[in-house]
Amino acid sequence: MAERIVSMHAAYRSGKEIVDGFLSRPNDSGPRPAIVLIHGYRGVDNGQRAVTRRFAQEGFVCLSPDLFHGKLYSTLESCAFAKTSLDVQRATEKIVDSVRYLRKLPFVGQKKIAVLGFCMGGGLALYALATSRSFAAGVIYYQSLFPDPEELKTIRAPLQCHCGTEDANTTAAEIEMFRTALDRYRKKYEIHMYDGAGHAFLNNPAGKIEADRKAAEQSVARTTKWLKKALA
Repeated sequence: MAERIVSMHAAYRSGKEIVDGFLSRPNDSGPRPAIVLIHGYRGVDNGQRAVTRRFAQEGFVCLSPDLFHGKLYSTLESCAFAKTSLDVQRATEKIVDSVRYLRKLPFVGQKKIAVLGFCMGGGLALYALATSRSFAAGVIYYQSLFPDPEELKTIRAPLQCHCGTEDANTTAAEIEMFRTALDRYRKKYEIHMYDGAGHAFLNNPAGKIEADRKAAEQSVARTTKWLKKALA
């Protein structure tokens, strides 16, 4: 049964900047494990807000930092330019700094925190896991930003990954290179493939085909079960 939640604007400091965000959490006072959700190249749009709420309904305190400072992108050209123009190192710092903010909230405290990323955010989540020990687990949805395999060497947290077999952005070849690197460095991971699903099957609700809807439901169930164990 889905929990009752409350959602709101959030903001925290990272270096000299204030990072805005969208926060959803169960509407009670007990401390819960948290998830930092990293958006794709559209920004914190309605799809990102929807998945933030969705995982909050599963019992997590969920924060989506806005790495695009309030800007939203909709065309392929503008989305791609926003992603390829991003300062990856600074974006990673903003993601890691969100942990300090979450720790101050009475709804999180010392509970464990995971990072979860979609598309561009999937790659940024990998960078965050590689550069910080702050996250107890990582969930990667169809990453379209690919760190150098050497970057994966320092990841210590377990990974759960979700990809569609018909994804033109996160191709089978990219997934195989990713898998090879994780095996080479003896990382703890699992990769779930969803037959017929394309890119952004969870965080982009527009124009869903049946395979995407099925993949979305299955992946949320798998992610929830896995994270409740990893963050226990």
